[in-house]
Amino acid sequence: MQHSDWLRALHVLFGFLAIAASVIVIALPGIAIFTLLFILSFTLIFLGIARITHSYASKLWSKGHRALHAVAGVLAIILGFVVLLFPMLGVGTLILLLAFAMLIYGVASLLIGGAAAASVLPKWERALLVIVGALSVIFALIVIVFPAIAVLTLVVMLSVSFLLNGLQNIISGIR
Repeated sequence: MQHSDWLRALHVLFGFLAIAASVIVIALPGIAIFTLLFILSFTLIFLGIARITHSYASKLWSKGHRALHAVAGVLAIILGFVVLLFPMLGVGTLILLLAFAMLIYGVASLLIGGAAAASVLPKWERALLVIVGALSVIFALIVIVFPAIAVLTLVVMLSVSFLLNGLQNIISGIR
């Protein structure tokens, strides 16, 4: 059973938005850190909207899986807006907020990919969710455990995580 065309298109759109935002951050490392956080915050909001939309529209998932998608999406949106609304809290704090959000998002991807039935998702897509989730968790934990690493390095790791999540969204949308 396939998702509706509009849901698939939305996954692709938000995937491209996440990739575009991460490419901008990686390609232009000299721009101000606040601009980087602004771009990453919107990426987190886009990914959150995609999760909520998916949880609402997908009839393939159990109620528990749909709730997990919705909770991960709401948390991503809330944390994205917190970063946008309070940029003067300090760059380190904002990066840690983004890292915790990506940690939650990565754990959700791991749980969804690991628990999905073969009738709901093909094996390759479950594997992709697990791989992207694991990398998101690893990158987020590096940021959380080693805050002394240069701020730019932390932002790049989060950007790569957003890039991978964007690719996963696109693949989910076109399958």
